[in-house]
Amino acid sequence: MSAASVSSDAALLEERMQTTFGMTRLKHETERARGPVSRAYLNNALRIVDNSAVITKLEDWRHERLKSNAGVKPLIPFRAVLVLFLLHVQLGYGINYRRIAETLDVHFKAEEFALLGILNQAGDHRDWYQRLWRSANRMMALIDPHPGPRNLRLKPEAYAILLAEQATPKAMKKSERNSERLDWLCEQLLHTSVRMLPADIWAKYHGNIAADATLIPGTGRPNPTDPTMRRGNADPQSGRYRREGSHGGLGAKTDKAGYELEMSVMVWNKPGQNTLFPSLITAVGFHRPGEIIGHGAKLVDSHQRLGFTSGLVIVDRAYNNEKPRNFQIPVRLRGCELVIDYKETDLGLQNQWKDLILVDGNWYVSGMPQDLIDASKNYNIWEADPLDPDKPKRKLDEETYKTYLQRRDAYRMKPKGCSDKDGFQRFMYPTKRIMTVDRATGRPAVKRSTLLSVTIPLDAGAPAEKNRDPRLAVKHLQKFAYKSPEHRQYFGMRSLVESANATLKTKNFEDLANVSKRSGRGFAFNYLAATLAAVSSNLRKIYDFFVKAAELELGEKLPRERRRKEATGTPLTKHSALPALAPPR
Repeated sequence: MSAASVSSDAALLEERMQTTFGMTRLKHETERARGPVSRAYLNNALRIVDNSAVITKLEDWRHERLKSNAGVKPLIPFRAVLVLFLLHVQLGYGINYRRIAETLDVHFKAEEFALLGILNQAGDHRDWYQRLWRSANRMMALIDPHPGPRNLRLKPEAYAILLAEQATPKAMKKSERNSERLDWLCEQLLHTSVRMLPADIWAKYHGNIAADATLIPGTGRPNPTDPTMRRGNADPQSGRYRREGSHGGLGAKTDKAGYELEMSVMVWNKPGQNTLFPSLITAVGFHRPGEIIGHGAKLVDSHQRLGFTSGLVIVDRAYNNEKPRNFQIPVRLRGCELVIDYKETDLGLQNQWKDLILVDGNWYVSGMPQDLIDASKNYNIWEADPLDPDKPKRKLDEETYKTYLQRRDAYRMKPKGCSDKDGFQRFMYPTKRIMTVDRATGRPAVKRSTLLSVTIPLDAGAPAEKNRDPRLAVKHLQKFAYKSPEHRQYFGMRSLVESANATLKTKNFEDLANVSKRSGRGFAFNYLAATLAAVSSNLRKIYDFFVKAAELELGEKLPRERRRKEATGTPLTKHSALPALAPPR
């Protein structure tokens, strides 16, 4: 690599660092390790909060609530509260009021107070704790959809009163309004972190996402399912989480208290393209465990507000088990296609329409042999082995299963382009001359030679059963042939969202699973804390991507500045290696 190329790559890295983070790479690395008031992290937090436009809205909402301008003004403004929250999340301290109060009392100097607009009045650690607590709760009151006492475990009588108050028309209207505010505020903060990615890198991303939900644990025992019993912890709205099914706890001793964070992450345009862009979190949602209805479609909506009109959505069974009107139809109307897995009971023939059948999520001509239709179903059936009764075997062995999947391709309808704005999609018939069968009547249908293509509507499917919704094919429809090499590779990219979940909760990063790093209680506080953790994760991934991209271009590790410095602040030079000893005589 020429010296000019190396110089150009290094210059590009420095340009990206200045544009995105406002400082050089070495200064950013040094400042991150500086201590309680890292200028790199403080700068990040200021850029996110100031560029998100949330402060203007918070002030507007505050003025709507005030009857006059009278009263004591807060020492810590809303802007400073959010900046302090994000600063401490990046530092790994979480949103712990006592830890933030210590920073204000001991580590902040006049410069930091001026940057955040905090009036530096005399006081000790306890004074700063109270000031922060009041300002934070004043902000939360504007966006909390489920207000209520959170300083003790409510007894049945007090909880019944709270439920009655929340059920009034006025309270329900306020709850809906605050829920919209909270969703908007969290989306703005998160999207601001995503938009920090430089335009040339952002242009390489085509809009594919993977989505999943993860537990955000709460303190104490889970609340009982019976509303007439005393609450299990001080947050009366928190839910119960279980590992199985839809994750909604049913009352088992193994249930955990908390909420679920739902999020989508950027996945590669094609499997293996992991050097084009970082896998950032693009959308978040928040709900009690098991209350997933409609949240998957909301994630797609939030993601598309970043500027996308199509893309793949890779999800697990919890999403495709939803009713089509809540997930599959909204996703398809937004120009997206699914990459999904199925329960064993959903394998095989899933639906039919005219002379076509839906098998394992793809359309095939109805003349496809029955053994190919039942391939996945039979592969997942285990039978007793006559030669070894203690070791059951599959009804269909793996090699035969793979052969059947390959043979299906001759009967598969080929998609022509993407679905349109109404969810309709055109398909080409197979090139072979295959006689199709109308499965409703059992009579032969048209030959391939007289029909080249067909447009399948969004509501294609079998007729409705008595007193039930119509069976819609879109319920199981997906992009790739199930268990084909292409399907396996694309569905495998769902590990990116699982990795993002694990990273957010890992001790060495945002440590979101540690309840001691979340002082506040309630839905709104935990939603905001989880969102800021996602913002912190995005900022870290952008920085890491810059450095790794530069190292790939240079073909070597970039030099790191030594953290030990002279009294003047100048980094010490690296120690040179001692010359090798000459061999003994």
